[in-house]
Amino acid sequence: MEYMKGIAVTGKNTVTVVEDIPVPELGPYDCLCRVHACGFCSTDFGIIAGKTTAAQGFRGYPAVLGHEGAGEVIALGEKVRHIRLGERFIHPNLRPAVGNGYTKIYGGMAQFGLVCDQQAMVEDGVCGETEVPFFKKQGRFSQKISFTDGAMLLSLCECLSAARNFGVKSGDSVLSFGAGPMGTALALFMKHCGAEKVTVVDCVEERLEHSKRMAGTDRTINFARQNVAEAIGAERFDLAVDAVGKSEIILECSGYLKQGGTVCSLGVLKKGDTMLDIGKLQNNTALHMLNFPYGEYDVLPEVEKMIGEGALNPREFYSHVVPYTKIREAMRLLESREAFKVVLSFDEIAEH
Repeated sequence: MEYMKGIAVTGKNTVTVVEDIPVPELGPYDCLCRVHACGFCSTDFGIIAGKTTAAQGFRGYPAVLGHEGAGEVIALGEKVRHIRLGERFIHPNLRPAVGNGYTKIYGGMAQFGLVCDQQAMVEDGVCGETEVPFFKKQGRFSQKISFTDGAMLLSLCECLSAARNFGVKSGDSVLSFGAGPMGTALALFMKHCGAEKVTVVDCVEERLEHSKRMAGTDRTINFARQNVAEAIGAERFDLAVDAVGKSEIILECSGYLKQGGTVCSLGVLKKGDTMLDIGKLQNNTALHMLNFPYGEYDVLPEVEKMIGEGALNPREFYSHVVPYTKIREAMRLLESREAFKVVLSFDEIAEH
């Protein structure tokens, strides 16, 4: 058996580089990918802190982190015919039975991962379309996009699909809490979907300014300096979004809606914060939960098109590229908010 390096949580709040993760063996329809980069997501912090539930896919420690991987195909199973060597994929994955005692939710922070020739499996009658391995959990991307930019594609796709799922339409007014990478991307895509006015709330002025510059956000509110309710006044919105992941924000959002408006939950609620008193939601409003992405891979071609046309630059949504061997430095940069977003490089040399 061959082994590879990766980032694992060996216990609550204990993260390390390990060298004994089994390299996945190829089945007849599998493709082995060399992972070049993987984004570090807030959900990774949830796993590290022990705030991810079994319902969200957590299977216990030690767990291989990561779901924002970008890699290239380096080996093909004998029955693969719709995927070629050298093609690039987001979300190279590991099987649930990782081996050697490891678990994973997705396992993108490892040197190698798998994608599957799903089309060939369906054609050969091995399984139905919705039963293929990694169903809706892999996506081919262009050779023109770098691997570090590729590590942002999944997040960008999640945000565009969220704007679509929330039903953002021409003329809408939107209030959104959170100006991190996801909140900023969501603001951009809500404008792309036709929102007339987007107001973003956060406590980091640099992020709010970035939201204005990159997403075309119309108005920002810094809750460290302003009272949100006073700043909003009598203004009311068609949609109000929690892009942070806190039930208290969901409830606060409700109070700023027009009659018939919708509270939209994008941020993942953590273990211990999953109870919501719906009696506190404003009357005649709706709650749209999207704690898990839906339809994100369906919009990948549109995201790539926007990148090709210059309407979207993935590089604006991450600030640092750090070698995976310096995982603790990456975490420090994020926890101190010195970094906007960190992409881990699995190549020997990483840009800073």
